[in-house]
Amino acid sequence: MEGRGVAGKITAINSGLIEMTKPDGTTVTVKLTDKTEFRKDRQPAKIVDFKVGDLVFVRGEENADHTVTAQMIGGRTGSGPGGGGGFGGGGGFGEMGKDFVAGEVKSIDAPKLTILRTDNVTQTLELTEDTSLRKGRDSITMADIHSGDHVVIRGAPQNNVFVPKNVLVLSPEQWERMQQMAGGRSGPAGSAPPNAPTDKPPQQ
Repeated sequence: MEGRGVAGKITAINSGLIEMTKPDGTTVTVKLTDKTEFRKDRQPAKIVDFKVGDLVFVRGEENADHTVTAQMIGGRTGSGPGGGGGFGGGGGFGEMGKDFVAGEVKSIDAPKLTILRTDNVTQTLELTEDTSLRKGRDSITMADIHSGDHVVIRGAPQNNVFVPKNVLVLSPEQWERMQQMAGGRSGPAGSAPPNAPTDKPPQQ
């Protein structure tokens, strides 16, 4: 892309301004003008097509006060197959618990899933009607997810709660490959220490 650019997640949309958080955690204020172009999925868009939590790329000039005057703002809907590796570079998923959750399904209490993450933290997620569920290339339902399955869940925080956008159930081979890609730091997802929080929702 020509010109300077900044990528990040929208945290607030105000009149003439967008607040963003970059992958390194710093925030930036983006100024909109009547010449700012908006694009989503490579199609012309409007500011109303963007919402808090969207990942966007802003092309523009940085001002003396470190704000950016946007020439163009582009984004994509997060429901595409594979979801694209985000803006983290090198296929990075982002931050565990905020941008994604990876681990083993410990219990299912529809519409909630309790996941033992690869960092041995237990997190309970509530799926919404907009959450897409896939296993390989196939669309599945929550009934197809079982305790012990390994999943990668992408989403974004809303009101300090992680909202899942897509759930991908991995085969044992895919899970092992992902562990190796992550640097082999994590042991098997079942190796939680005895004092790990359980946080299991009651079974229906």
